[in-house]
Amino acid sequence: MKPIPISAAEKIAKTYDYDQVVVVARKVGDDGGEHVTTYGVDTAHCEVAARIGTTLKHHLMRWPSELFQTGLRVFGVGRDPNDEKSVTLDLSRPVSDDDIRVIHEFLKPSS
Repeated sequence: MKPIPISAAEKIAKTYDYDQVVVVARKVGDDGGEHVTTYGVDTAHCEVAARIGTTLKHHLMRWPSELFQTGLRVFGVGRDPNDEKSVTLDLSRPVSDDDIRVIHEFLKPSS
């Protein structure tokens, strides 16, 4: 199971002439999981698609809700050129210490 890249959602949007695309994928079984990818043709449409994706993840798929209640949206992910083990996040607003704690809790390995 691999994440579906945003470029795949973008291809759907361009091929079928849509402004927003939300892809929900599931793999059932012991090695299963769920994935949501969103795309919008511009910043406004990206935000709407992201809200739709968040609603599906939180309300329909029952993903942990604390992260989604922060109002943070990820607009981009990149590599830190100075540290090959680090990534950078382009977020919808400046982050607070509480936001960082929630992100950490969401990303940390389960015990």
